[in-house]
Amino acid sequence: MAAREIIAELSQRIRAIERTGHRSAPQADVTLNGLPGLERLLGDAGWPRGCLVEWLADGRGAGSTSLALWASRAAWRDNLLVMIDSHREWHAPALRHGGFAVDLNKTVFIRPEQPLDALWSLEQALRTRGIGAVVCDVEKLSSQACRRLQLAAETGGGLGILLRPALARRQPSFAEYRFLVQPLPPPNKSDVAVSRRWRVELLRARKQFAQRSIVVELSNDSDGLCVAAELASATPAA
Repeated sequence: MAAREIIAELSQRIRAIERTGHRSAPQADVTLNGLPGLERLLGDAGWPRGCLVEWLADGRGAGSTSLALWASRAAWRDNLLVMIDSHREWHAPALRHGGFAVDLNKTVFIRPEQPLDALWSLEQALRTRGIGAVVCDVEKLSSQACRRLQLAAETGGGLGILLRPALARRQPSFAEYRFLVQPLPPPNKSDVAVSRRWRVELLRARKQFAQRSIVVELSNDSDGLCVAAELASATPAA
């Protein structure tokens, strides 16, 4: 019942925003990508509205959550962001002070007790209009459940961000894009300007893409994220 009460409260907040005319402006069919260099993989400027995007990583703390939030900033910056925190490990102040600057006044945290409650909350949030993006850590997902989530995202018009283990790459998916995030050591251990480094590989796309992978660095200075190198040449999507 807790999850249902949270969704009901969330729906009330969305209706209040709609009454104030917060979302009166027409929405574009594509939201901008906020991660530098990712357009080389996407082949365009951003994400189609009402779709799923999977971010795969091997183990916790790999940085897939941060990169997913960076990439989807335009989708949730002026709308509600829903974060389904099944493992109770997302710290709200850290999200506010991160480079993506999550607005906690427009963020709803859901902490379900069971995996089925998490999937139920995810589907209901995706179906709700007025939500810019929904982030959820999903370990196991059947093809039928993934199809339901895709249809829910199409209904609500928001972006569904699924954080999944690397082993999920062997499973079928209805996501628009599937990325694999791999942490990399800094190019020079003595270089204190770079705090973190990742390889982002596009595993699946519903259309052809121009490049297969990029390397992204997080700088300690004001530059923030930047593309470090190109790792592979163009190949068509499966």
